[in-house]
Amino acid sequence: MLAGLLGHDANHAWTAFGPTNVAIHRVTVAAELGDPGYALSAATAVDPDNPSEGLRSRRAQMHLDLAWAQSQRKRDGEAVLHLLEAERTAPQAVYYNVVVRELIREVLARQQRGRTSSLHDLAVRAGVLG
Repeated sequence: MLAGLLGHDANHAWTAFGPTNVAIHRVTVAAELGDPGYALSAATAVDPDNPSEGLRSRRAQMHLDLAWAQSQRKRDGEAVLHLLEAERTAPQAVYYNVVVRELIREVLARQQRGRTSSLHDLAVRAGVLG
């Protein structure tokens, strides 16, 4: 409600508060609660063209949450696309996150036969594969 009243994104005292960050938090909460369908639905409220620099790590986290949601639905191609977008947005959010490494391992395990080079390359960059 307060984010709606504010009506725009701001980064006062490094809060990155506003409608976009609140929408991203909805995605994160849905993913944490194990509701991939709602996480994917909630992501439609996030403006992908919002350039707010203060939201870079939050956007990366949203892509990680969406990768998890797609993985839970066995949509590994979409999961990989979100992992790559998270890496493009904030590489450290991918490379130094133990949960993300496990997600990459899980998707790799399901794709033993048809492993994509982009997933393999990401796994190497993230330290999952040597």
